[in-house]
Amino acid sequence: MAEVELIRRPGSFPSGRGRAILAAVEIDFNRMRAERLDRLVRSLAASGADGLVLLGPSNQEYAGLRRPCSDAMRVYYEPAVAVLTPDGDLHLWTPFPDGAPPEIPAHHVHRELDVEFPEGAEALLQALAGLFGTARLAIDEIPGGLVDRLDDRSSGFAWLDGALVTGPARLRKTKDEIGCLREAQRINEAAIIDVQAALRPGVRQTELSALLLRRAFELGATASCVDPIWNLTPRDRAWQTPTVNGDVGFPIATSDRFLREGDLVLCDTGLVWNGYHSDFGATWICSDDPRPSPELRDCFRRWRDVMSCVYESVRPGRTAADVVRDVIAVEPNYKLAQFYLAHGVGCDAAEAPFLGTDRSLEADEEVVLEAGMTLVFEPVVWEDGIGGYRSEELVVVTEAGCERISGHGYAPFED
Repeated sequence: MAEVELIRRPGSFPSGRGRAILAAVEIDFNRMRAERLDRLVRSLAASGADGLVLLGPSNQEYAGLRRPCSDAMRVYYEPAVAVLTPDGDLHLWTPFPDGAPPEIPAHHVHRELDVEFPEGAEALLQALAGLFGTARLAIDEIPGGLVDRLDDRSSGFAWLDGALVTGPARLRKTKDEIGCLREAQRINEAAIIDVQAALRPGVRQTELSALLLRRAFELGATASCVDPIWNLTPRDRAWQTPTVNGDVGFPIATSDRFLREGDLVLCDTGLVWNGYHSDFGATWICSDDPRPSPELRDCFRRWRDVMSCVYESVRPGRTAADVVRDVIAVEPNYKLAQFYLAHGVGCDAAEAPFLGTDRSLEADEEVVLEAGMTLVFEPVVWEDGIGGYRSEELVVVTEAGCERISGHGYAPFED
């Protein structure tokens, strides 16, 4: 891939009904890696740690280690380790040497370590001793081979939570990161067009997944981070699979069952482009001629009212609690029991910050919005016996307010 890439799609393509998305995104990958590394270095200095050890795939991606498209990421163990020094030197132990950033010296790229086993963990400790001597190190994940050594003072290390470093660094996105998110979302929504066109009685859920993934990879997706969800949702809670909290079950895993006339489908898909995750969600009706009832349209209208409130409320300096209070004033029942109003998105499909969770408004007071934050709002307006409406909107917080990145329409609720 070229290190500076201009993604410019001629014309437009339809999205939903009566919608179009224009893409003109210029991304400088050299600049993006340099800015991310600089943020990690500054965050490392602020944390008081002497070095950063990364085993989490998304944190490694943020530091610059690329994984091949065929890699299953979190499905099974991969012995990759990234280590950052206060001077900004990155050292990698990886089975994917081709994924190392081109600016990293060759002698900083090493053969992978099996850190889930004692021998690999010991080799990592020896390598860290060579880099740092006695030190306070931040680590984001604790492999099995290191568990018994964390309290072993003979290792010479004191261990801190790696989130103290990665969290602040990843919270706000750079111009190039936002460009990657735009392209990931564009691919997701373009692939969804084929799926929505196929949503007719008699199609299987797994067929919809096949359509989505085939088209997404044709369009340039590099991974799928969400097993595509086509949630068949009963209109009445009494008819659904029992849940722990008694609320509407979502998400429920996709199967090979046939969809039937009138099925209410809550979909959710996540696709990755160059390490950045998109997020798409919508509510559909399976039918040759889908026509929402007046009651369902009212749920959609209330959902739109919530999102209109969000776009007015979100701006730098406000807290998550401010936004939640504004939303509650418009629609008190804005989410399911197990959900939140919004989550962050970037190198993970759901990452900090979170707004409107089940913690408390006091916890939301601690989340202050800043320009460069990227958020996915996913309110749900549900009425027992009727059904409801859920959709997802990806936005970026700007200096003046916020900007919508999602571009898909709301058919069949809005033509």
